[in-house]
Amino acid sequence: MKLTVDGLDLAEAIATVARAASAKAINPVLEGIKLVAEGGKLTLSATDLEIFLQKTVRADVKKDGTVIVPGKLFAEYVRKLDKVALTITAEGNTVVITHGENVCNFQTLNVEEYPSIINLDAQPHFTIKSKAMADLITKTTTCVSTDDSRPVLKGVLFEIGKELVAVALDGFRMCRIEKKITNHSEETKNIVPARSLDEMKKILADDSGGEVDVKIENKFMQINVGTSMIATRLIDGEFINYSQIMPKDFTSDAVVEKAEFERTVERAGLLMRSDRINLVTLTVADKQILINSNNEIGKINERVPASLNGKDVTISFNAKYLTDALRTVNNDFIKLQLTGEHSPAIIAPAKDGDWLFLVLPVRMS
Repeated sequence: MKLTVDGLDLAEAIATVARAASAKAINPVLEGIKLVAEGGKLTLSATDLEIFLQKTVRADVKKDGTVIVPGKLFAEYVRKLDKVALTITAEGNTVVITHGENVCNFQTLNVEEYPSIINLDAQPHFTIKSKAMADLITKTTTCVSTDDSRPVLKGVLFEIGKELVAVALDGFRMCRIEKKITNHSEETKNIVPARSLDEMKKILADDSGGEVDVKIENKFMQINVGTSMIATRLIDGEFINYSQIMPKDFTSDAVVEKAEFERTVERAGLLMRSDRINLVTLTVADKQILINSNNEIGKINERVPASLNGKDVTISFNAKYLTDALRTVNNDFIKLQLTGEHSPAIIAPAKDGDWLFLVLPVRMS
């Protein structure tokens, strides 16, 4: 292998793929980054066998070749270089990086031991606007569980039909969102790891105005955006029947300006940061929502105007669950749908929208 590549292009490509390399793998080769030079381009790949990331950059390739470099060391070294052209040469078990009169060499890893990078040949399962996919990821991943004892809840359910319905829940809150799709081939249900979706969102940021084809095959999902590719292993298991959690009727609807409500809940939550529950209490009555929190440190009482339809209600929540949801929302006004102090609350757009959050209340003694 011998090639010359722009240092900035290489650094950006490494930053993209290195996130998939294992930090402490049982097999040391999974800590590496695979470099493939051919046909005027350099392709970088990394995987931990759950996520597969790939990025291609332009390069002046003098000699084709494949090599596995130590991921963390290679990434840190290139990141600390100035924006210069780099010459990379690999012979035997050594890779040499030259820039100007400066030379660095690393021992390489065994190419034969490196797993094949997933690259699905299937036709797209569906097509979705990149901006819509990014919005779906932002909202749903806030509600994903981190509990290893329930692996299916560490992912987001994708119900693929005429529309894409995505659902995430962790036992205390839930997000459900619908997005328009085209070219869908069949109705399926798949659970996509939240970690993989977060990586997809980073790649989608480079294509906010376009569309992305989503491929699903053999328990893997893959998207390609420009010169980047990400594939992920899907989660096996049966997702919770979330429709049983959804309230059927409500006794109160309150419409409130989203930005002011969010800031007020955040201020009330400041007092409770040292507490395990982070409790705030909402009293919806008389054209306003009273938001209060108190502990041995102090007390906060604030009000925001609201339009109430139905009964007055007082209900308590973990402030973090409210603010996590509100931060993902860009609607001017939102609606709180309530059925009493012990029943789940729904946060939804005041007018037509494609998303909703469900939050369980904290029961007060």
